[in-house]
Amino acid sequence: MRFKRWVVFTFAFHVLIIVVDKGAGLIVLKIFEDNPDVKGAIDLLAALPFIMMSMANLGLATSSVFFLRREQFDLVEVAETNSLVALVWGTLLAGVAVLLSQTLLPALKPDWDFDLAYVVPICLCVPLLLTSSYFNSLQLVLEHIRNYNLVNLFGSIAFLPLFLLFYFGGSFEGASAAAMSRLVGSAVVCGITLWMLRSVVRWRPRLHWNFLRAGITYGWKANLTSVLTYLNHRLDLYLVGFLYVHRGGATTGFLKPELAEAAFYSQAVTFAELIWHFPEALRDLFFSKVAGSTHEQARQFTPVLSRLCLAVAVVGSLAVWVAVDPFMGLWLPNAWESTWRDTVRPSLLVLMPGTVAYTVAKILQNDLAARGHLDQCLQACFIVLVVMVSLDIALIPRMGAVGAAWASTVAYWASAIYSLWAYRAHGGASVMKCLIPRREDLKYARELYAAVREKIGGRRA
Repeated sequence: MRFKRWVVFTFAFHVLIIVVDKGAGLIVLKIFEDNPDVKGAIDLLAALPFIMMSMANLGLATSSVFFLRREQFDLVEVAETNSLVALVWGTLLAGVAVLLSQTLLPALKPDWDFDLAYVVPICLCVPLLLTSSYFNSLQLVLEHIRNYNLVNLFGSIAFLPLFLLFYFGGSFEGASAAAMSRLVGSAVVCGITLWMLRSVVRWRPRLHWNFLRAGITYGWKANLTSVLTYLNHRLDLYLVGFLYVHRGGATTGFLKPELAEAAFYSQAVTFAELIWHFPEALRDLFFSKVAGSTHEQARQFTPVLSRLCLAVAVVGSLAVWVAVDPFMGLWLPNAWESTWRDTVRPSLLVLMPGTVAYTVAKILQNDLAARGHLDQCLQACFIVLVVMVSLDIALIPRMGAVGAAWASTVAYWASAIYSLWAYRAHGGASVMKCLIPRREDLKYARELYAAVREKIGGRRA
């Protein structure tokens, strides 16, 4: 029952983060309900620091946990090396990003104004986010699970109050308020993370070459998988802004009409991805369980989780589809019908079958990674990226958000089919066993429910 209790705890914490994130998104949406172009710019800017950090990570967060757990390196030399990498590598990449924003990007999108007022704060987030990521991974090694989760929660909590402060309390427009909120929030979370570890290790940039070499050698493949996964979930949002051919009037400033289309697609993605949060919440726990199990134990356990997550995704997608229209009609009583609904609803309808299918891919790829088959995980991610980008280029210019939704759904189905094949080919269970619910699944669901009651009862006592 220990794994089930941790499932309940982790899922509950994940739900809290979702409520904070999505609640903040809804409040920002309410503020800019009549200005979807501004909302689109905020969505693009708010996600960009995390994409850049993911690409810059080098896999050292994963490597730190791996090597420290095996006691192959000392905690101090790992922390010092990571401090140096975050400072030097993060700052270097931030500078390169600023340079590209003033040279290459204007050539690709000449009608956008890549103002340094937005670009610099976003790029400066990179070394701060890298530091937080590297040091927060040390909390897993030290088994400070509560603090590890709190850092993730603080990152979600920080954005909205800072955004409201800069937007209403300062002289910042929506996009610049979003950029400054990410920068200040990243600095706060970085400070909190370092403070939590103050009695164990401190930030001191020094190079320990042996760990750096070993860390990159071990972690690059896992980091590439993480980068590709992040791009597969967010790249199409930027492609909508870059590729969509607007067929209406013009707006003023650097916020162009295609950013409104990006806002519509972003909102559809937000709703569609709600069904992913159950498997996402279990990802780290599931990886740990499979990695510590025999092949036969994993072969029995993984299909059960795959079936349960697929069932939750199907039911969840239907619930989301039914609830979205009345809920948004209440939340945006004027703008939903007139501005958002006609694009968001069709995009969501197209996205849902793909997000449901990709739930299975997430579970099976986690199993493959835990059993050492990272190449198959990389191949699955490349399939999504290639199929999605190819279809984005073909469909977005004339179909906008709906075209991006079709590209994502087809790519997710391709990845799910490949993941089922790869899992079966590497000693996993049959396709039907991973997809079709069975009577014994109810027993596992009841055990999870019992774990919930036990945890609630223990707290009340």
